[in-house]
Amino acid sequence: MIEKFLRIKNIGRFKDCTPRGDVSFKKLTLVFAENGRGKSTLCGILRSLQTGQPIFIAERKTLGATTPASVQLRFGGQNINFTNDSWSTICPDIEIFDSVFVHNNVFAGDYVEHEHKKNLYRIIVGSRGVELARQIEKLDANVREANYNIKTKADLASKTLPSTSTLEEYLNWEPIEDIESKIMHKNKEIDLRQRTLEKAIEIESKSLLERFELPLFSSDFSSILSKQLMDIAIDAEDLVRQHIVSLRMGDQGEEWISQGLGIIEEDKCPFCGQSIDGNALIAAYKSYFNIAYMDLKQEIERLSEQISIAIGDSSLNSAQQAISNNLALVEFWKQFIEISLPSFDFDDIRSKYRILHDLSLSLAQQKQKSPMEPIMLSEDFQVALDEVTAMQESVEAYNIAADKINALIDEQKAVARQGTDIIALKTELANLEANRKRFEPEVVQACKNYEDAEKAKADLEQQKSDVKVQLDQHCQQILQTYQSSINTYLDQFNAGFRITNSRHLYTGGTPSSYYQIEIKNNSIDLGDPRTLGIPCFKTALSSGDRSALALAFFLAAINQDSTLGNKIVILDDPFTSQDRFRRTCTQQLIRQIACSAKQVIVFSHDPHFLRLIWESYPPNDIKLLQLYCTGDNAIIGEWDIEAETQSTYRKDYSVLLDFYRERKGELLDVARSIRPFLEGLLRSHFPGHFKENEWLGDFITKIRNATNTGGLSHAKADLPEIEAINDYSKKYHHQQDSIANSESVSEDELHGFVKRTLRLVGGC
Repeated sequence: MIEKFLRIKNIGRFKDCTPRGDVSFKKLTLVFAENGRGKSTLCGILRSLQTGQPIFIAERKTLGATTPASVQLRFGGQNINFTNDSWSTICPDIEIFDSVFVHNNVFAGDYVEHEHKKNLYRIIVGSRGVELARQIEKLDANVREANYNIKTKADLASKTLPSTSTLEEYLNWEPIEDIESKIMHKNKEIDLRQRTLEKAIEIESKSLLERFELPLFSSDFSSILSKQLMDIAIDAEDLVRQHIVSLRMGDQGEEWISQGLGIIEEDKCPFCGQSIDGNALIAAYKSYFNIAYMDLKQEIERLSEQISIAIGDSSLNSAQQAISNNLALVEFWKQFIEISLPSFDFDDIRSKYRILHDLSLSLAQQKQKSPMEPIMLSEDFQVALDEVTAMQESVEAYNIAADKINALIDEQKAVARQGTDIIALKTELANLEANRKRFEPEVVQACKNYEDAEKAKADLEQQKSDVKVQLDQHCQQILQTYQSSINTYLDQFNAGFRITNSRHLYTGGTPSSYYQIEIKNNSIDLGDPRTLGIPCFKTALSSGDRSALALAFFLAAINQDSTLGNKIVILDDPFTSQDRFRRTCTQQLIRQIACSAKQVIVFSHDPHFLRLIWESYPPNDIKLLQLYCTGDNAIIGEWDIEAETQSTYRKDYSVLLDFYRERKGELLDVARSIRPFLEGLLRSHFPGHFKENEWLGDFITKIRNATNTGGLSHAKADLPEIEAINDYSKKYHHQQDSIANSESVSEDELHGFVKRTLRLVGGC
């Protein structure tokens, strides 16, 4: 319990406040203070004591003070100090109703903002609800932080993200096998396509590779060499040969004889004309040079020519030209196609054919010399023939390779004719490179960090959802109970409205309260600064209604607080702006709180309201204090509630009487009490004759003009004296009167006019 303020220094009006007299607080303490005397400052000090936050004191530090703010107070049997911007001990069991409570939790000006709903919600749901709500707010803040973290991680993970893919797709990519090889191949393909387009005309003009064949050796060569004519008599042959030898005709003899035999007619010698009939030599000639022999001779004679044609040097020219052309074409097409042809050593080919050619001619010549004799193939010839024959297989392999290359060339020509989509190829390359980049260690880590951040956010959202379920269950009954309690208080205040549809929302992700105002069975929303043209909090409730609502919220909150017996309840001007008919209800509710709470402290500038509370509470448990100023310093002191709450007329009478009898009081205060006393006197003696907004000058005019039969006629006898007293006192009535402020009051003169004033009521 708060027992006493020992000292307050450099806070608001309390420049250096050391309380005077018995200023100990009791279970119910009533503190009277005119506005501007320090009520709000004391509430700020107590709010700082409750929360431990120095800001509530720092924002009220005395202007111009050069030393730190400090507080010393007695609380629960111990001294508590505020020095160096901190409390030696905080006291959380304090509940404060003041303008700060209203502004922070109920409304500000004409509006109920979202922050009011959030703060009020914390008040409604109690410590367990606040704990859950704070968990939700913390989790919501963590989710927002997680969202920022996700964005940061997403930006890092997306640095290598292709424009054609989403981040989610990117995260699910699988590494492509042999990626380096595929990228290299794709680069080559793009390079090839570019070169193809650049040389499209040249490509189209280039021919395909040529096939070629090596000459084949005559298949009947060996059969011709082995031929012989069995029907030519051996003796005829011998005879012919001998004759040729005798004639010394050499190799031309046989031909010469053969030709001569062909021109014999009528069995006469073409040279001498003699008959050759029965000539043995001629018969031998005819036997030797028969048709079969002649055919054989011709075949043997053609054999050499056939050999030269078939496998002579000129037979290889077409093959040599084809190979040479193909080599040139291959060099061109290698720009576009990966190709290779079997190589041929053409000198080796020519050499082997030359060997075969020479050996064949030699054999043919042997046959020509001895047409009737079979000529056997030599071993050298067979070797040479085998080598030439073996080359045919290499030619076949060469031609197969050329055919395959030609197919590729045809494709390349088609590409050149049709053009190609380089952009598509580059896109494919970019995708390959993106895939390679995706699985570089730093990118893999960035993607993992993003996925971890997403998982962390999902975990936070699940935690938040779980806590919301707990809070929903906790609040389900509390909110309805709180609404019912508020409406009970509003009914006691005789308010023309109630609240309805109370519930909690998660606007902005954090819990807040929601309610509507019900007036004559019509529910209206609270609205906000954007609400125009429809009834809302701003237009439906008067300032008195709003104050009543704020107090009802506070009372309902502490009413359902199970720890109220341990709480100190502070109320600062709880009756401000409320209608007069709510005065009694408010004091009754405060008295009820005082019976339940550990301590109640009420600040008010209305002494009559405080008197209502004082009169209805046991005197032993109540303390009356006041805040007043001496110079520019506020002081806490004892308070005489009876003297303060007597009527103005009685107070002015007491001031005048004390001065008349004992010369007590400030002269200017006494002088200023004369005129209101006369006004009170006339109002009480002649009720109904003077309006609330009329003053002594108006009264004198009415009395002067009154008829002899009117109610004011009785005052005419005192009119000269009233006028004289008024002429003296009116210059002191207004605080800003220049004469009153500059002219000192004569004590003796004042005493005379006070005596004349009291005589009007028989006071002296």
